Amino acid sequence: MVDSARHELLAKVAAMYYEEEMTQHDIAAALEFSRVKVHRLLKEARQSQVVRILIDWPHKRARVLETRLVNQFGLERALVLQTNTTDPTLLLRQVAQLAARYLESALSTADSSLAICFGSTTYEVINAISADFQANVQVMQATGSLSQALKEFDSSALTRRLAQKLGGEALYLSSPLLADSPEAAALIRQQAILRQTLEQVRRADIALVGVGDLDTLTSGFVRAGVANSEQLRSYRERGAIGDMAWQIFDREGQPFDCGLNQRIIGVTLAELRAIPLTIAVAAGLNKAAAIVGALRTGAINALCTDEATAARMLHS
Repeated sequence: MVDSARHELLAKVAAMYYEEEMTQHDIAAALEFSRVKVHRLLKEARQSQVVRILIDWPHKRARVLETRLVNQFGLERALVLQTNTTDPTLLLRQVAQLAARYLESALSTADSSLAICFGSTTYEVINAISADFQANVQVMQATGSLSQALKEFDSSALTRRLAQKLGGEALYLSSPLLADSPEAAALIRQQAILRQTLEQVRRADIALVGVGDLDTLTSGFVRAGVANSEQLRSYRERGAIGDMAWQIFDREGQPFDCGLNQRIIGVTLAELRAIPLTIAVAAGLNKAAAIVGALRTGAINALCTDEATAARMLHS
């Protein structure tokens, strides 16, 4: 968290650069800083969200693919973005912006409660929410927290950020993401405050989730230290295909039989199925098989993806 004096400095430098269109050299001269310091302050302003840059990409949609996805997988809604980019980071940001517009429309209809499962996809959707959009919403943390790794994507941090952005209320799940054993997880879930929070999560109106593909190089499990590459490789060899809400599933959408699933503290796939609107956001050809598996869990009502991924899913 940036203290008020630091926040004011970052805002001042950012305003000079982005609003007054001064060069970094001119800002350095005006404030008697080095140009390197100005550069670092501008970078810090972006990283700390003092400055939020939103590029408004056109949202041209592949309507035919959307209809086919709805019909083939029994979805209530599919949003498929037409895009020419092959850069995975840019692709995710474009799809996340499309998902953010859909989420805004869902939240604007009535007072709502929104459960979020953390990860890079959720992070991008939250960043893409319009700065002036407000909603009377309770944002609920649906999975436990990580103490160190992936801090910017952590569920409590994302819950707080989204609630602040929307002008709503935050409800935190005061628990680690991963217990030491299935037995320890069972004990943690029995704690009164956790039981109450998880019960509220189960009654959410909307849930926002991403879909992982268990790739050993990019998986959040490995990056967060929740599992190692050998574990994921073994799971895939035994039939696991993806993960959603940190729950691993197979090609048929069934929960994968592993101790890791039992050690995760948070909403389960079965509980997601009971939420009226679960929005999954996932993009990239490498995730097509995992997204199909996620749809077969029966937990997803609405899917937001890109056209190349959608086309591959329809032929899987």
